[in-house]
This record gives sequence, structure tokens and C-alpha cells, in this order.
Amino acid sequence: MSYPLDPYAAAKLNRANAGAYLERIKLPSSLLDSPPSLSLLSTLLLSQLEQIPKDTSPLHVPEAQWNGPSTPIKLGSAFTNMPLGISSFDRIVHDNKGAFCFSINASFASLLRYFGFVVSELVGRSFKSLGNDPSTHPDGWKWGTLTHQVLVAGWADCPDRYLIDGAWGPGNLAKPIKLTTEPEGETIIGLNEFEAYRLVYEQLPLSPSQTPPVDSIAGYTLYRRFAPIGTPHTLPITTASPGYWSPLFHTLLISVPLADYMLYHHFSASHELSAFTAFWLITRIIPGSGGARRSMMYAEKEGQGTRAKVYTTGGPEGRGSDEGRDVEWVEMETGTVKPYLVKEFGFKF
Repeated sequence: MSYPLDPYAAAKLNRANAGAYLERIKLPSSLLDSPPSLSLLSTLLLSQLEQIPKDTSPLHVPEAQWNGPSTPIKLGSAFTNMPLGISSFDRIVHDNKGAFCFSINASFASLLRYFGFVVSELVGRSFKSLGNDPSTHPDGWKWGTLTHQVLVAGWADCPDRYLIDGAWGPGNLAKPIKLTTEPEGETIIGLNEFEAYRLVYEQLPLSPSQTPPVDSIAGYTLYRRFAPIGTPHTLPITTASPGYWSPLFHTLLISVPLADYMLYHHFSASHELSAFTAFWLITRIIPGSGGARRSMMYAEKEGQGTRAKVYTTGGPEGRGSDEGRDVEWVEMETGTVKPYLVKEFGFKF
């Protein structure tokens, strides 16, 4: 891939490919003539998250390995096997597979532009102590590198813009959330009463012991609310409400050109410090479940063997707990994982 001559040119699906994408996410072709709206954006996002998994498997298994004799799956990086941007269209739409954020969100953006949405592709800094309260946990405000792509969408006759994310994974916000510079931010309930999220315009939050940057600009931090298990969230959420806010990521409202995504993609798919080379994750929201999520997770840890854990989290049944239920175990061999991906996630090989 060479450097693009027009780095901010935005990919947009034609009608035929947009129709194929809608079929992939189980939406009717009658939507092809719909004008952009918050309702349409919400529908497309939820169906995207229900049908297209976040999927790190291309980093670890070259495509040819699936078609040969059963072999052990070793975590690492088959770097050239993970598509970038809209080059993932065939993998996502025709092979019913997933990819990671730099593929999924870019492809989703190209679908949204077909409908007339104006979409900016941004890069985010992930929080590395997920689920913890940074004000009390020893990790504090522990931030990682710029390794997550997110989107901001708007349309011509709407004064508001919305952050959306089709590829975060567990704990994901499955609704658009409005950008605002008001100090209190924007707070919404997710797909069920045990999910709540807040988007705040602020400088990157840091611990008092951390050195502040010499120069910085404000961005948006997306937070997830944690409360005692079984405690539903109600608005407004105040300092007196049970629980705490834990960040997911922080992003700057600056459109990122394709060449820079090539750099982020290369680090995420190949560097020894990248989390993606060290774990296997395939995950999506269970359709019609109110936010329950089915995931397949594996990391090489001493004493845990070579089996992937498949489990369900979230949804009304989870009552705010991230504890896995309906647990199954799958041996990390191509011959056992392949049919499981077909059965559980709809992959085509």
C-alpha cells in the first residue's frame, strides 16, 4: 500500500455494496432510500454490533491454516492477514467474519456515508485499567497508546454530532451519544437499565503523580458506570448515586488520514507491546438480547492450559455483572475452533 495522494478522501459505498452490507447485518434493503437521522444511525449501529464481531483471529491464524490439517493456534501476529480499512469489506460482508477496530469502524463509516451521514474517523487512547475507579485504584489514570478507532457522525440538517463505535468489544456502548462541551457532559442509559455511559469534553485525565504534557488540547472521554451488582441506573446520575465512572477511551476531535491509520494498524498488529498480539478475542452482542454479549477469549497464561473460554456477559440477566455465564471451553486447535466459529459467530470459510 502506497501513501494516498488525497489523505482525507472518505470512502463511501455504492448502492450495491450498501445493500450487501445491510443484508450482512440483517437489515432490509428498503432502508437504502432512508435519509440520515438519529433513528437510522441507532438502528445501523445496533445491528452492526449484533452481527459483526470484534475479531482478533486474523492476527494469529493465516487464512490458509484454516484449510489444512488441525494445528495448534499460537498467539502472535500474522500481520499481513489483518485487513486495514475498507479492504476488510469482503472479509466482513461476504465471509461473515470480523476484524479489529481499524477495519470495522472504517468499513462502517463507508456504509454511513452512503446514507448521507458526515463521518469523521478518529483515533482514541484506551484506558488500561478497565472497570476500575481511577480515583481510588492503585493504577490511577493508566492510559495506553493510540490504538482504537472511533467515529463521529452527523448530517446536514442536524446541529448535533454523535460518537459511535462499532468495534470496542465487552462493555461497549451500543447507542450513539451526543458530543457536548457542557461541563457535565452527556449521560445516557445503554441497552438495559444496568448500563450507563457518559461522554465528557476534557483534557486527558491524569493522576497527580503523573507529569502533565507541555501542550495539549481537550478531547472526549467515554466513561462506563459501575454500581453494585443488581443496582439499576437511573438518570440523573449524581455524586450521590451508587457506583463510580471508569473510562473506556479518550479521543481528540481531529480527523485522522489513512496514512496515519497505517501506522496505528502496524503497531497494533505487530508490536510486542500491543495487547492484540497477546490475546484472542471474538465477541459480539447477542441479537435481541438487550445487550448480552457472547465472547470467545484466550490468552497464554501459565497454568491455564490451551483452551479458549466462551461465555456470556451483560444484558438484563447479567444485572450489571461482568461475570461470565453459560461458559464453554474450546481447545485452541484450528480443527476445533473452526466449526465453533461457524456455529457461534456465523463465520464462512
